[in-house]
Amino acid sequence: MPPNIDDVVALMEGGGGKRLDIKTVDPRTNLPLHLKTNGSDGDNAAGLEALRIIFASPLPATPGPVVSAPVTGPSLKVAIKTYGETEALGLKADTWDARRRALQSFSDYLDEQTPVGGITRARASEWTDALLRDGKSKQTVRNYTTHVAALFDSLAQKGQVEGNPVAGLVKIKTREKKARRALGHRWEPFDLADLQQIYHPANMRKTRMDHVRWGALVGLYTGARVGEVAQLYLRDFLEIGGIACMKICADSDEQRVKSEASHRLVPLHPDLLRLGLMERVEWLRGQGEKRLFPGVRLDGKAGVGNALSKGFSYYISQLGIKPQRDAGRVGFHGLRKNVIQMIQGSEVSEERRRAFVGHEGGEDVHKTNYMRPWTPAELTAVTDGLKWSEWLDVEGLRGLLSPRNGI
Repeated sequence: MPPNIDDVVALMEGGGGKRLDIKTVDPRTNLPLHLKTNGSDGDNAAGLEALRIIFASPLPATPGPVVSAPVTGPSLKVAIKTYGETEALGLKADTWDARRRALQSFSDYLDEQTPVGGITRARASEWTDALLRDGKSKQTVRNYTTHVAALFDSLAQKGQVEGNPVAGLVKIKTREKKARRALGHRWEPFDLADLQQIYHPANMRKTRMDHVRWGALVGLYTGARVGEVAQLYLRDFLEIGGIACMKICADSDEQRVKSEASHRLVPLHPDLLRLGLMERVEWLRGQGEKRLFPGVRLDGKAGVGNALSKGFSYYISQLGIKPQRDAGRVGFHGLRKNVIQMIQGSEVSEERRRAFVGHEGGEDVHKTNYMRPWTPAELTAVTDGLKWSEWLDVEGLRGLLSPRNGI
């Protein structure tokens, strides 16, 4: 027990000992305290004053129990259910399907009863680490986090969470992207030998899939995306300024475009006209049809281009066409690469090439704020650079594609 300072002073005044040697405990820190003087009046007085100051100081407040803020927000299960009933309504079927799988993975790992307000970034990172350890690619895990981050963006807008614990959790660095491309992780364009095989009349005669035959030709001469080709309506074929055109748009409920730049008018290549594309359009109109490929469903979960993409992939697999790299991919998208690479070697400006295939112009203020859309007449300079007829048997294919053949 600490000594009473007043008793020590009385002892000193009564002659009871000149030297001070006091061992006690500092009440402020609970650490040992040892006061020892040489017995002189000045040293004793200084020591006693020090003790008075120490024992007169207010004791530190005893910390109370730490009270955690209550975890708020609905459970993960309820949040995902609500998101699916509201926000998911505006998503494409294949996008929602991919998002649903990512959300299910997240919920399974964290427990569906976890309140969303209690999910930390550290906890979310345990989930992504587990996916990577299980063998999923970094690109796949990044896609998963993008989908789950969309849920938390929605919750944050509603005030049910603060911040987004998943957004940006997995990033692929530029050097990693380059490394993947170096390993062949990309769509491959077709080489000339493959193209000649794909479009040989004898080979195209083997497939009875009308949408594959015509879809492959439209893709080769326009560079359009597979979904853009599959969803074409007959009204999307029109004539402007004496030039036959194809309109890429989203004017119908079933149609989708990737970006604002995807809305465009594409002049039809003279070879497509020689092949009988407009004759097919008029014949279908006479049959009371509305779409270029009336038998192709556009409501599949994998998107409007799923039937054409799968049909084309099956066709080239039957021809024995495979990617050159183990990690490479071949399919309808390869035709888009063929078109872009063909016109890349022409004298057509990059701006016209981008407009023709529906690519964004980036942050170019000149283009986005000042330029008007290119006219079909101006884009014919692009079609002139597509010289596929140097090897493609137009007349042989025309006879095969004629509506009079019941196609």
